[in-house]
Amino acid sequence: MNDAADVASALSLLAAALDDAVPRLPAAPRLYRIAGAIVAMRAGNRAAPLLEAFTPLGIVDDGAAATLDVFIFDAATDGVELPDTAITRRRFKHDGGLGAVAAPGIRAFFQPQAGVLSLLDEPRRRAYCWLRCAAVLPYYEHAAPLRHILQWWMLSRDGALLHSAAVGGIGGSVLIAGPSGSGKSTTALACQAAGLGFTSDDYVLVRSGAPPTVHMAYSTAKVVRTSLGAHDGYRNHFRNLDRDDEKPMLFMHEAAPERVLCSFPLRALVLPVVALRRSTRIVPATAAELLRALAPSSILLFPLAGAIAFRRMAALCRAVPCLRAELSEDPRDIAGAFTRLLRDGAIAAAQAVA
Repeated sequence: MNDAADVASALSLLAAALDDAVPRLPAAPRLYRIAGAIVAMRAGNRAAPLLEAFTPLGIVDDGAAATLDVFIFDAATDGVELPDTAITRRRFKHDGGLGAVAAPGIRAFFQPQAGVLSLLDEPRRRAYCWLRCAAVLPYYEHAAPLRHILQWWMLSRDGALLHSAAVGGIGGSVLIAGPSGSGKSTTALACQAAGLGFTSDDYVLVRSGAPPTVHMAYSTAKVVRTSLGAHDGYRNHFRNLDRDDEKPMLFMHEAAPERVLCSFPLRALVLPVVALRRSTRIVPATAAELLRALAPSSILLFPLAGAIAFRRMAALCRAVPCLRAELSEDPRDIAGAFTRLLRDGAIAAAQAVA
């Protein structure tokens, strides 16, 4: 299916079919303030647990209009079937692989193995998430729900969803960027345990500005299973300890609600490096280093967003100080280094280190 007109027709049919199914969902939406905007979400009973990661962002309905309406269907219980189109047949009925499809104003991403379809109808400010069966969703869908929809939506709002961690305080934050295994989660959780505010250890929303602003996307935290011994204080909050093939995950708004920080100005980008030093050292880095750490996973994880997201990330790396944290093995030492970094004048001093 390569003809642009056919793709646009199929996506329009898909959006219309999901729109027709909206009356099957609860009439009252759950409202969230995400990156400064109101987002309304409606989900059936079985799909509602998908929204737990957004809990700290929930708001009371004061009559203000939502900038985006999201509808979440669980086909197994809501009885919502996808229309028979060339796209849905190829992706869901013939074991197709991951697939992104776009037409003017509409973007869709298919995850056949997980049984998830994400679709954004931008002109109508509506988004749809179709689940084959909410009861068997992979853990990562609960950890970072609706992430493709949020990425596309943020691109239209002068921002981006980035694969990175963020910690800080009301006065400002640092974004911790790096590939898997670089120490993002270790650093973020160590800082949280030491008293810094926690926004994420995996995904954050960033909007342009002077300075740019970091916003929480999800209150999720995940750890490597072999490091569980270092997180005994959270043991009662992990959701999936019985599943050996999954990263243990928890929601920080349950484990440490006083540490959750939903929005703050961005003061620096930090690249963590597992250096096994005696004490953590924070030194200058180049914008190119941080862009190489931030861009690959942020772009590859979000089809149909690459070019715009890359430009946003490049601008971000030029706009704020870039640093490298050469980590010790001691979480308390790591947290101490980041706490000192966030003091007034410390970021400028770190940039000046030879």
